[in-house]
Amino acid sequence: MAEGRKIHQGHRQRMRQRVEEQGFESLAPHEALEVLLYTTNPQKDTNGIAHALIERFGDFAGVLDATEADLLEVEGVGPSTARMLHLLPEVSRYYHRSRTGEGRVVRSADQMAGFLLAKFAGADREKAMLVILDSRSRVKATFWLREGTSRKVSLEIKDIVEAALKGGTDTVVLCHNHPNGVALPSREDILATENIVRALGMIKVHLRDHIILTETEYFSMREENRLPFYDFVTGEMLRPY
Repeated sequence: MAEGRKIHQGHRQRMRQRVEEQGFESLAPHEALEVLLYTTNPQKDTNGIAHALIERFGDFAGVLDATEADLLEVEGVGPSTARMLHLLPEVSRYYHRSRTGEGRVVRSADQMAGFLLAKFAGADREKAMLVILDSRSRVKATFWLREGTSRKVSLEIKDIVEAALKGGTDTVVLCHNHPNGVALPSREDILATENIVRALGMIKVHLRDHIILTETEYFSMREENRLPFYDFVTGEMLRPY
């Protein structure tokens, strides 16, 4: 019995290490359930329960969509496990709303990119958004900007200035996507950013960053020293590049 426990504990450690090194997505459906079940089954071998759940409900999503009453009919599943599995879709929806909603704190480029990637998910043509921030780097509002007449985004200064004024703030972040390209600014992107920084500077609004997205990656002009700065006092455009 002690030897069996030792083997079981070693298996858990290997599974956790695999998740840490390769990510949760590297797991097969039954393995993903097995790892989730560790939460409510600190001692029990969860491999058999995971297989039984898949066999009963068809796939990973079917397990999470099942009612608590149906989950409890599977051998080895107790009330705590049934409640945890049933709540996971709701937790996921709550997380998504929190990640993309107003009030989100976005102090770093990485946090802002995560926020924006969720907003632009599935976009098959170029779009642009202005994010309005308050003094504590919380998202006050977001404004989709006018799309171009082709698949190319239209970074119209007039639209951006109007959105900034409507947002009632002195700090904004601009974002647009390259859905079928790479997350790098074109020469046109850099020139447009200079004009936008100047126009926003004239109304005392600071462009904190211009972020370019693909489906999975981002480029922060601020982080890569490609973002110009407008001096409100002198009216001078400062370029770090």
